[in-house]
Amino acid sequence: MTIADTIYQHVKALPPAKALEVLHFVEFLETKPDSTTEPEANKALAAFLHSLPVGQRNDADINTEFQAMRDEWDQP
Repeated sequence: MTIADTIYQHVKALPPAKALEVLHFVEFLETKPDSTTEPEANKALAAFLHSLPVGQRNDADINTEFQAMRDEWDQP
């Protein structure tokens, strides 16, 4: 069975209102350009994710930062 056949089987079982939503979604997808990612964008994202401080702070450090923000907000 192809993907189109599988989709058809699912849509066939839907109430008309939901089937219409599926049709609108398919029409929306047809208008979108293909989403091919550029290698440079992937490299930039990887560099950004690598720069995040994951695992570099402990719970006490994070709690201290949050408490400082709460204290700031509580000031008139």
